[in-house]
Amino acid sequence: MYYDLFLPFPTPEGLPAKKKKEAKGKATPAPADCWAGLDSAERAKVSRDVALAGHLGYNVVAYTVSAEQSTAVTPCPFGSADARNLPFPTLDPRFSKSSDAGPSQPTLVQVTRYHMRLDDGKVHPITAANTNALQDYDILSAYVGSDKAFQVACVELSNPGPNQLSIITVPLHERPFSFRLNRKQVRQALRMGVVVSGGNRSRSHIPPLTPSVPPESARRYRQNFLANARELVRVTEGKGIILSSGPDGSSSSLRGPLDAVNLATILGVPANLAKEALSLTPKKVLLRAQARRTHKAVTSTPRLVPPPSAAREAAGDDAMEVDGAETGAKRAAADSGAANKKTKVGA
Repeated sequence: MYYDLFLPFPTPEGLPAKKKKEAKGKATPAPADCWAGLDSAERAKVSRDVALAGHLGYNVVAYTVSAEQSTAVTPCPFGSADARNLPFPTLDPRFSKSSDAGPSQPTLVQVTRYHMRLDDGKVHPITAANTNALQDYDILSAYVGSDKAFQVACVELSNPGPNQLSIITVPLHERPFSFRLNRKQVRQALRMGVVVSGGNRSRSHIPPLTPSVPPESARRYRQNFLANARELVRVTEGKGIILSSGPDGSSSSLRGPLDAVNLATILGVPANLAKEALSLTPKKVLLRAQARRTHKAVTSTPRLVPPPSAAREAAGDDAMEVDGAETGAKRAAADSGAANKKTKVGA
């Protein structure tokens, strides 16, 4: 299975953000329709992107709601995790009816992602007051734009919990990097299960590479991307990174899974890790993201297992008890036999 965890989903202009007082202790009301407030052009674009993603061979896509730097959370247009309002529920085998599914019916698992921008490490919506609003999304990701924001994302926001980040996106269009990729911080985030991505921008970070962009700017963007991507591969050694087929959100930039794998190998990623960046690694991201909705990110009941030394001592105590019981029984039988003999002799 191939995963594309960045499929932009438009939000209506002027959509009110979830306030802290409303989010605290109350669940976000599920909208009646995820298409509410979108015009026909935006709906047609989403339909084309979904159809093209399925045609290219992707099995799982993530509808991404992007937001600028703020302390508020954009309400999830797809409802809560218990009552999803997906754009195309008949394509998702989890929500489609048995009568609609068939051997020739294409399937496409659809998840949700909240992609926020962090330019200042002190300003972000990942707080306890916004927990209910954030849990409506399946994946949380952040676009870091400064050294401080990168440090906060790797060290603080990557810790397991109800608001743990799953993906950290670094800018690859700037050269040199506006901040240094600290190997120690990246390794710490990877140990927490957080992966690193590059190029996914929220709304208006940089313009897409369309014919309207001057050729000189487009050439500079591509050069910066290749140089910075190789630096990212060097720091991570090709592990813990994911790829997206359409980083700028345009339909013309969508590429097939194998095309993305070939690009990753050109950047220096080993062939096996390049394929995992579109299959196994995104799958682990989704599995780890499910732990955000459990108590303190614990997915199972802990089972106490004694150490080998304690197990051997317990086994020895049980053996001694069995031996003692057998010895007591033999002694009781011998005493009863001796008493019977004395009774016969006296008679």
